[in-house]
Amino acid sequence: MLPETARRKVHETEQRLGHWDAYVRSIYITILVIMAYLLGYEFDLMAPLHGGAAVVGALWAAVTVLAVYKDDRVATRDSFFSTMGSALFGAAVALVYLVWIPPHMWNLALIIVLAMLLSQALGFSDRGRQVVSTLLIIVIFSHLNELNPWMNAGMRTAEVLIGASVGLLGGYFGEKLPGLDKEK
Repeated sequence: MLPETARRKVHETEQRLGHWDAYVRSIYITILVIMAYLLGYEFDLMAPLHGGAAVVGALWAAVTVLAVYKDDRVATRDSFFSTMGSALFGAAVALVYLVWIPPHMWNLALIIVLAMLLSQALGFSDRGRQVVSTLLIIVIFSHLNELNPWMNAGMRTAEVLIGASVGLLGGYFGEKLPGLDKEK
């Protein structure tokens, strides 16, 4: 027999899933993620500069939807601008590392610490991990292919813009969908 707290959690989950808006919301967000993936993939195919990395770039666009999309347009808009700001900042830090600092694990560790500290100083404290994620993705792509670091940073930033835009539009249109409202 389950303890009382576990039974209560199971019951609460059953109640939430008993409302059709949970299913509509899940399908809607899945559609947004797939749209961003397909747009990111097509974008990466238009600029076939990094070989087989189109799938990874498309996934980067898709993941960005999840970072941006919120249940209301004001929160989504704020998340869009924070995501784009942290992506641009992460790309700038990656370029500093790739262009001017000799590649070494300790130098990368130092740049990550500095990026986190600068993120907090610039007000990206809630998005500092995203700054570092962008930095690492650009560094990884730069090690996987011989592209100019500027091109890698530009491609990753464009993929974030694609996913963030899909998330932003999804947040604006999602407020109007039945089943996504806050009132039950």
